Amino acid sequence: MTDRIIVATFNDTNAAYDAASAIKGLKEAGVADFKLKTGVMIKKDDRGNVALLESKDRHLLGTAVGTITGALIGLIGGAPGMAVGAALGATIGLSGDVVMEALDSDFVDSVTTGMRPGMTAIIVEANEGSTRAVDDIVALGGGHVYRQAA
Repeated sequence: MTDRIIVATFNDTNAAYDAASAIKGLKEAGVADFKLKTGVMIKKDDRGNVALLESKDRHLLGTAVGTITGALIGLIGGAPGMAVGAALGATIGLSGDVVMEALDSDFVDSVTTGMRPGMTAIIVEANEGSTRAVDDIVALGGGHVYRQAA
C-alpha cells in the first residue's frame, strides 16, 4: 500500500458528503487495502472563497499531511483560501519551501484547474493499495479523482 494525497472534486455538495461517508465506511465494509488517515471537505463559493465544511483528524497522526493539505487548500482558493489553508497548516513548523516541494506542480495544477467556483472537494491522506474502491465511490457521485504520493 502507498501513502497518497487523494482529492475528489464534485459539482454537487450532497454527492461529496455521500462520497465522504462511503470513503469513511470502507474499513467497516471490509476493504483491507485502504486506511484513511486524515481528511477535510472544502467548498469553493462562486467568488472563489474556500470554506472548510468537514474535518476528520486523529491527534498527532498525519501532522505533516495536515500542513500539505493546508497548503493545497491555500493554492485552490488563491488569496482567499490562504487564511483557511494557513489555519489548517499552522500546527507545525515546517517551512513553506519544504511543504511546497512535497506538492507536485502537475498535481496542484490539475486540482486547482478542476476545482472551479461552486464545487466541493474531499482531500484525504490515506494508505491505499488498489485505487478502485475510491474511484468507484467518486464516480458514483459524478466526481473526479486526483492522486499524489504523500
